[in-house]
Amino acid sequence: MEPTRTDTVIGDPTLVAAFLANYHCGHCNSETELRHDQHGNPHLITSHDDGCPVLTGVVSSAPDVARAAAGTLPDTFRR
Repeated sequence: MEPTRTDTVIGDPTLVAAFLANYHCGHCNSETELRHDQHGNPHLITSHDDGCPVLTGVVSSAPDVARAAAGTLPDTFRR
């Protein structure tokens, strides 16, 4: 079965919202959404385009995740 999305769990809802606002796949026109599981834990769902190299595992999502995480840092932590 082919993967249809990636799923990132982050504990703090404010961090999830900030990450969600900043995450963009550099290889496709992915869409993101926030869902909560049966325990109330937030999950960031990223739906990549078919054939996206991040979705298929050809390239890492690490650079996109790093850019999104950096966008959530307060200015006091930036150089």
